[in-house]
Amino acid sequence: MIILVEIISFCYLYYLRYENQNLLLEGFENKTGNIISVVFFSLLFLFTLPVLFIPRKLKSGAVLFLLLTSVAALACLIISDLYLIKDTRIIFITAFIIMYVYLFAAFASVLITGYREFRFMLSILIFILVFVTGVAAVFLQVLNFKDDHLKYESGKFTANSGVILGAAVWGGNRPSPVLRERINKGYEIYKNNYVPKLVITGGGSPNELTEGEVSKNVLIKYGVDPKNLFLESSSNSTVEQIHFVRDSLYNKKNWDKIILVSDNYHLLRSSQICNFNNINADCMASDKELSAGATFSLCLKESLALIIFWVSGV
Repeated sequence: MIILVEIISFCYLYYLRYENQNLLLEGFENKTGNIISVVFFSLLFLFTLPVLFIPRKLKSGAVLFLLLTSVAALACLIISDLYLIKDTRIIFITAFIIMYVYLFAAFASVLITGYREFRFMLSILIFILVFVTGVAAVFLQVLNFKDDHLKYESGKFTANSGVILGAAVWGGNRPSPVLRERINKGYEIYKNNYVPKLVITGGGSPNELTEGEVSKNVLIKYGVDPKNLFLESSSNSTVEQIHFVRDSLYNKKNWDKIILVSDNYHLLRSSQICNFNNINADCMASDKELSAGATFSLCLKESLALIIFWVSGV
């Protein structure tokens, strides 16, 4: 029964990853999230199968506990699919991830004992080790991400358009320092003829200009021809901004490459979203300097968001 629940969870999770990106599921694709899912569930199956076949079976109470955990995780995944509110979906997806990492740790602990017994405290220790190691590995990828500025400095490469990802707008319809640096970098790649067009993105609050509109006004002041600007002004997330590029520009205009412009800590996840949506994207990091504390907190936040995207497509 546990194996059946795991198989259903794997298949449903694979389907959700594409549904959440508004993409058709057309077989297996070589995407990071798909590969991670296959590796994780393959190991979990290998750990679980001996429970069904070895003569020294676990106590029925331990098996029931593991079964209920797997069912609860699947229920969280199903519930996440029923909610439209992103924050609520993320809560249930996070619960799913935690429970399945714990299941992995629990079966690993059973393996260590030769499938003789289930040790709860050992499973908790393995869970902490696996969880922390996984987050740390992703954190290091986010922290050490390198953009493609050296590639373009040679003057041999260009792209169809730059895409300036949105950031906060301050009172008086002024770009925040973060948004200002993204605008400046976008203008830089435009001025250097790396791209002939710029896509400016980002929604906003009522009674104020959107992030996209503020960016457009600044770029026009810098001297960018309005005809070379594509405006998106209703999105509330990076995923929505990239979907706009995919549906309204990249596919319709048969583009073959874009340059994402954002803060360095934000670019790995953004590029992974593009990759999953079959958008060929290079990256340019803004010149915004961050303190050590801000770098740590923002990279950690992006690491968790990237894990959730890889797992569920949200």
